[in-house]
Amino acid sequence: MNFRNLTAFIAATLFVSPQFATAQDVHSGHDHAAHSHATAATGPHGGTLQAVGDHRIETVIAEKGIMFMILGKNDQPIAPPDATGTLKLRVGDSEKEYTYQLKTLKNLAVGVGVDLSKVVDQTLHMNVEITNVGSQPLIFHTMGKLASSKLSDELLISLQATCPVSGQPLGSMGKPPKITIGDKSLFVCCAGCTKKVEASPDQYLTKYYTAEGEQVREGVFKSTLADAAAIAAQKTCPVMDEPLGGMGVPGKVNVNGKAVYICCPGCAKKLVADPEKYLAALKAKGITPPAF
Repeated sequence: MNFRNLTAFIAATLFVSPQFATAQDVHSGHDHAAHSHATAATGPHGGTLQAVGDHRIETVIAEKGIMFMILGKNDQPIAPPDATGTLKLRVGDSEKEYTYQLKTLKNLAVGVGVDLSKVVDQTLHMNVEITNVGSQPLIFHTMGKLASSKLSDELLISLQATCPVSGQPLGSMGKPPKITIGDKSLFVCCAGCTKKVEASPDQYLTKYYTAEGEQVREGVFKSTLADAAAIAAQKTCPVMDEPLGGMGVPGKVNVNGKAVYICCPGCAKKLVADPEKYLAALKAKGITPPAF
């Protein structure tokens, strides 16, 4: 589920306020069968998935709160309306621990509203106990991050490729200086080109943020800065589930009139062979691809 949609989704479903208090580790004094430290995988809603006893639980972290989804057979949350619980949270290397009371939300996940906007990209250590979900509480530990919705400078440089003033490849004269214009960025090959961009920013922004990428293989186009927002929203390749940009400039494919981004040209064959499968995978994460 992409960052913007997930934030709105949680804001609409959370009705509880966080309660802060320092406390001992959640595991102190407990010895239950439904107790897990399992390594997490990616869940159907874009969170981390792990087995806790006989249950599959997906942890979804967004700017406005944290949800724990006890998943049913259709991969949707199925917590009883009276499920409650406790979340004990640490941020990064800090030893300070905060306690939050969990409740069942309108979407039948168990969660809490908490502002995480100040801890973007920091590891959250979570000890969780969920009660009223069976004969025993579900007790588990999980970790995760609220990932930044911004693309790295390295990927933006790859998308832009050349200096807007000199036309030289970015990086050919050392680290490219970055110029921020509103919510967009441009890079130049050297400090000497900075003043020209700052004097006529719209001229250069229009050139690079409307440019269409060249076709690198049949049906696969090279992404440009015009695709930056869509790449940031999609985040991962639907075929390999790898971060976009991790294997160079993402490819762009027309899938039933929608622009879908892939980590490498090699993923295009699978994407085109079964488009509905991969569009459904994106939809499950709350991602609606833009028009091609």
